[in-house]
Amino acid sequence: MSNKSHLAHEEIKPKKLSIEQQIQAYLKEKGATSLQMVEFDLGLKNQTASARLSEMHDKGIVTFDPYGAYRLTYNEEEQQHVILERKRERYDKWVAKGYNNKWIKQIYAVVPEGGGKTEVRMIFADE
Repeated sequence: MSNKSHLAHEEIKPKKLSIEQQIQAYLKEKGATSLQMVEFDLGLKNQTASARLSEMHDKGIVTFDPYGAYRLTYNEEEQQHVILERKRERYDKWVAKGYNNKWIKQIYAVVPEGGGKTEVRMIFADE
């Protein structure tokens, strides 16, 4: 995170929950909608609306409908699914970045012969 981003984050911290609550109430009333409509209707800057929706997505509060619009998740089960999906997306990005930047040399799976839990192992460039 850049220094400018960190300062902006610190400045908005007290307002974050309030903005998150506004977005949640908006989506509850309007239903699925785009980032641009959330920005426009709530009078938020693009970066602010995008950041809060991303955080809400990480928490499983919102997800995307089949058309790419943000919507509230329906229940606890869907929330947990969204949280796990977001973690996987971040992990996959981290692995891809590791390959591209040559931190990760190899990834392989160890599958026990008699059954059991499969382990994923990595060989890093400094090993």
